[in-house]
Amino acid sequence: MDRRSAMRQALRTRPTSIPRRPSGRRSPMRGCLLEEDRQGFRDLPHERMAPMDLAATSGHIPGFPLMMNLRELGGIESADGRYVRYGLLYRGAALTGLGPEQRRIVDGFGLRCILDLRAETETDGREDYVPEGAEYHRIAGMYDAAGNEMDFSPAAVANFLTMNNDPMELMGALYTSMTHSNPAMHALIDCLIAGKAPLYLHCSAGKDRTGVAAALVLALLGVSDAAIVREFLLTNEYRAELIENPPAELPEWVTSSGLWARMNGVDERDLLAVFASMDEGHATREEYFAYEFGLDRAALAALRNRYLE
Repeated sequence: MDRRSAMRQALRTRPTSIPRRPSGRRSPMRGCLLEEDRQGFRDLPHERMAPMDLAATSGHIPGFPLMMNLRELGGIESADGRYVRYGLLYRGAALTGLGPEQRRIVDGFGLRCILDLRAETETDGREDYVPEGAEYHRIAGMYDAAGNEMDFSPAAVANFLTMNNDPMELMGALYTSMTHSNPAMHALIDCLIAGKAPLYLHCSAGKDRTGVAAALVLALLGVSDAAIVREFLLTNEYRAELIENPPAELPEWVTSSGLWARMNGVDERDLLAVFASMDEGHATREEYFAYEFGLDRAALAALRNRYLE
């Protein structure tokens, strides 16, 4: 089996259930923040969370598989001492294949807007559940150099990884591309300005495109970079079983190179590159939001008053 075929086969392999993993095993992409950087979450213990102790996080929502990576942003502290309001901003994977009880929970969110960051090809046969009263907008979050929507289906990711000499470096470039002239990010900010919340933000796995979008929202609300990174890295906790238990038939080079972990989790370095891209040429984040989204100080203050408490 050649390299590309092996990757395609491995990426099509998905566990049918995710058992709770034994404690004491850690992902190589965790533990990146210092202790003093962990205090951006209300009610989060100062010590590192026990593995998979996701109920300790303010954003955890029971009733969904951990792999769905679904949580809310409420309770995260902003630099001015206020907190993101609960029940307004949700992030996760696509709302597909939900059972009756899960639909009932989503109905209870009272969503006014769903922003789907997937490519059109990713939605075929995987359409979102859209509750009554919610608007649905699909706007791709990432594009390749030719301007095509980036498809993150397993087969497309396999092709992406095997066709690029340094796929992880390219992934970082895709991250930073979301911070400038990105239609989906402008639509997201427009939804926030229009007060179309509660809002559910998602892509396929709810990690890369969704992670950047959530980081952008939190930066807009004045949350510190350290707290944003902490929220971002929760994805590696939610998806730990998949990250740490690659399929047996996976070629050794995929795991040893870090590709498996990167494909199924997130890397702090990508988000730090996003921050650097936002700050390039701007003395402050406020300058970035004014330049990119036309938000002056009054508009920023109004948004923060709406989504913080």
